[in-house]
Amino acid sequence: MSAQLQIRTLPIRRWLALALASVFVVPALALLIMGIIIFRETRGPQDATELAIARLDVDVARWHDPAWQAATQTGLAARGVDFVLTEDDRELYRSHADPLAGSGDGETRLATQLLFSESAPRRVATIYADQQRGPPEEARFWLLPIAALSALLATLAGIAWFFGRAMVRPLSATSQAARRVASGDLAIALPASRIREVAEVNSAFEGMSAALGTSLRRQTQLEQERRLFIGAIVHDLRTPLFSLRGYLEGLERDLADTPEARARYIAVAQDKAAALERLISDLFAYTRLEYLDQTPKREELDLSALLQRLVDGLQPQAEAKGVRLLLTDGATSVVAGDGHLLTRAVENLLDNALRHTPSGGVITVTHQTTPDGVTFTVADSGPGIAAHDLPHLFQPLYRGEQSRNRRSGGTGLGLTIARRILVAHGGDLTAAKAAAGGALFTGSL
Repeated sequence: MSAQLQIRTLPIRRWLALALASVFVVPALALLIMGIIIFRETRGPQDATELAIARLDVDVARWHDPAWQAATQTGLAARGVDFVLTEDDRELYRSHADPLAGSGDGETRLATQLLFSESAPRRVATIYADQQRGPPEEARFWLLPIAALSALLATLAGIAWFFGRAMVRPLSATSQAARRVASGDLAIALPASRIREVAEVNSAFEGMSAALGTSLRRQTQLEQERRLFIGAIVHDLRTPLFSLRGYLEGLERDLADTPEARARYIAVAQDKAAALERLISDLFAYTRLEYLDQTPKREELDLSALLQRLVDGLQPQAEAKGVRLLLTDGATSVVAGDGHLLTRAVENLLDNALRHTPSGGVITVTHQTTPDGVTFTVADSGPGIAAHDLPHLFQPLYRGEQSRNRRSGGTGLGLTIARRILVAHGGDLTAAKAAAGGALFTGSL
């Protein structure tokens, strides 16, 4: 999957809902925080007095302790609080010489007198704390709208930045990428986005660009193969045609002035015509399999009987060349296939083996049934297949030997057609060098 979908994404509806909620929530939080700050500033003296009352009430029994008196004075002085402790109208401790002045100006100190113990001894504390400077309405309430407006503007700026980065920028990049693809540049990379719809569009666009690049490369490759194929066909048709034309012109000009010479000219002309017929027949069969998508007409047939019939039919040619053609006995192999096409495939393999097997050689045909289907092999004792020829052996019009001599080279389409037929049946055809030398072809159905 593309990098567009590897980061966490959310639908655009959720992002819009979050943006709308943040427009209300963030300013409200700013108001709340600023209100708490102002409230604490306003309640400062009251809070300090309450703290002093709590501190003195807890430690009433220790009012006579000098260490406690010093610690309490230090703690409450930090909050702007002074105190005077009395017991039975007798002063025990004074935290400041003039508590009304204290840290203030003497006119803004709040004195609170509290009775902490009614029974003897009677303990009273007077607490002095700074009053609020000015009435409550003079508190900094004017900061509330400023805080809310600032939070709102910051939120809107953040929302604009996010959608610009997550939506506007990727869509702009997609627009530029579309123009680049239109100009032929398919190497594009689009920025990631946390908005799911934008990420999916960019991911699909990158996938489309990659698929288009693969298709164009495949098209270029097919065009090169087509040109090579046409060039090879022209060469393979021109050679026998020129030879046929030469021998026919020789007969027309009476260059063969003896019956034996005329017979030889006619025999060569017939051989070239047969080669042309064979090449055209193979081209027609290849075209039907490759471009017309010929579907096999499947029916149940005995592969062992088909192999036996083809081997028997080729025996006269094998004997004339001095080659032994053997079919090993095996169990009946029943397959569902097109008898005409399978006959063509096996004939091509046997013809290839016979052409490359020298006199005195052996061609062996076997077949067997396996759990995965039926397999058959055609092995010969010829020169074998060079390692550099194996990857190209089933390419159209490819012949392994250096020359393009028709006596041994064939049309270059027989093996291609045989493999196409087996693949159309759901099988395959492979080639290898036999252990004892020669070529070994294995077909599966």
